[in-house]
Amino acid sequence: MSAPEYHSIIIIGAGLSGLFTAWKLQQDKYDVIVLEARDRMGGRILSPQIGGTKDSCIDMGPAWIWPEFQPRLKRLLSTLNVGIFKQNTNGDMLYELDANTVERYDDQSSHEMSYRIEGGANKLLKILQTELIDKTVLLNTPVKSIHKINSGSGPGLNINALKDGKPKTYSTNQIVLALPPRIIDSTINFHPSLPAELSRLWENTPTWMAGHCKMVFIYEKPFWRKQKLSGEVFSRYGPLTEIYDGSPADESCFALTSFVGLNADQRKQMKSGQLIDMSLAQLQRLFGEGSKMVKDIQIKDWSLDQYTTTETDLSSMPRHPQYPANMPRALWSDQLILAGTETAREHGGYIEGAIESAQEALALIRST
Repeated sequence: MSAPEYHSIIIIGAGLSGLFTAWKLQQDKYDVIVLEARDRMGGRILSPQIGGTKDSCIDMGPAWIWPEFQPRLKRLLSTLNVGIFKQNTNGDMLYELDANTVERYDDQSSHEMSYRIEGGANKLLKILQTELIDKTVLLNTPVKSIHKINSGSGPGLNINALKDGKPKTYSTNQIVLALPPRIIDSTINFHPSLPAELSRLWENTPTWMAGHCKMVFIYEKPFWRKQKLSGEVFSRYGPLTEIYDGSPADESCFALTSFVGLNADQRKQMKSGQLIDMSLAQLQRLFGEGSKMVKDIQIKDWSLDQYTTTETDLSSMPRHPQYPANMPRALWSDQLILAGTETAREHGGYIEGAIESAQEALALIRST
């Protein structure tokens, strides 16, 4: 058996927390790699291209930012020269009470201070990737177990993973677990075992986006704007409980972004195409005949993503969770360090939280 591949620091998870941490560590000349289970980077940041230009992207994961209240993200956007644009709120908001009652409110919006990233949130990740040393991020490499070993002055941790389906062992001095706690708890075995109370804490920490299903309806023209509507809708009837104007910054096409109000178990019981048919019928109730001219429909049901959702998430309603303030950030004498938006002390569940937790992980690493 060949010797394990050694790196001084190994990050598990190539979402924004993991990539930001790797970027900063490489600037400090650390030897670092990132192991990612998926076949892509980004984690819950996912921005497929829908138009003919590179900035014609929609966000199927987190989309909104609030620069006034998110200083870390604001600095990162400035450093990477990434533009932002204001969420379209021009026009009236609709409130659907039932299948026959839609109320209209003049110039009211819950997103007056919301912005979005030009080219989608994924643009941050693409730029960070170009800043990393080649082959820093290893895709299709799920980690199966982490072992603490007694080896004198040598590296103290071994990682057993599958690289493109084949067993692969890595050794390191420190690991950054840039994953949701529930995913860590359900997918990685630790030797020696971690305390049972920590496992319970991780299990009880909801994963942001895990229960969500996002649907985006793409059009050639923003027909709702001609009706002096902002595209913003709240509905008590559904199946879409929230709708917004999700058009890309360059407006090479236009979109209505929506959140499905049914939980994962309810969605699973529906026949193929039933949710789409119900959603299109709702759009017609709300916006009229123009809604029928849809060019494309993008759906991302995060409950079906094995690297985002566990069984515990399936029966939970999709709402913004509260995160525990007592989450330990370091284990095994600072050899294991947690990052990821669920571990952020102030901005859990937001893009800002991903950066916040990464900066705390960096501070721990630099202090050891």
